Amino acid sequence: MSRSKDEFFSIASHELRTPLTAIRGNTSLMLEYYQEALKDPDLRQLVTDTHDASIRLIGIVNDFLDMSRLEMGKIDFKLAPVDLPALIEETLKEYQVTGSRQKLSLEMIPPAETIPPVMADRDRLRQVLINLVGNGIKFTKEGGISIELHVEGKQVAVWVKDTGTGIPLVNQGLLFHKFQQAGSSLSTRDTSKGTGLGLYISRLLCEGMGGKLELVSSEEGKGSTFAVRLPIAG
Repeated sequence: MSRSKDEFFSIASHELRTPLTAIRGNTSLMLEYYQEALKDPDLRQLVTDTHDASIRLIGIVNDFLDMSRLEMGKIDFKLAPVDLPALIEETLKEYQVTGSRQKLSLEMIPPAETIPPVMADRDRLRQVLINLVGNGIKFTKEGGISIELHVEGKQVAVWVKDTGTGIPLVNQGLLFHKFQQAGSSLSTRDTSKGTGLGLYISRLLCEGMGGKLELVSSEEGKGSTFAVRLPIAG
């Protein structure tokens, strides 16, 4: 019964994504190429709100689709050597506009040693990094997000640090469960900040690549540090 439910969930999510993508694409075109027709500020705001809502909904659908496929073992990982510093720079660049708007710093600390390539699925690892950096931005009002790289034996650790709200000790054990946001419960989580699936999915993705995702430390009012550990290629 559980497997049938998961399969239905996967199919439904896939079918939802197609019309939502069309809504996002069409509203994006309207905002870019039909500015004359959208001179009325109220009309333009309606189109903007629809566009932004479609992006949020696509993110939610993608989370549920990924969760379903991961739990059914239907994601094939394309493992190959990945240049971590280059991928991290690419990820941070994607958030530069958001970080600047919120007056947050985003940086990769220059590693003190040569960082060898890791064995990973580049697209899936990028998804994990986007989740971690995005979470850091959501829960940080001052300071910023920094990323450090460390060679640890036969692994490379990617430390993602933020200066955000931190996670209460009592909630840290729930952090990688479904529908959790910084350890909050379903009844108290902020739905505007997402589904609460990001860390759960990221952990499964890391494990699928032969790695780990862990909370290194967190203190309320001071921020959190997460570590992605992946095997060195070769």
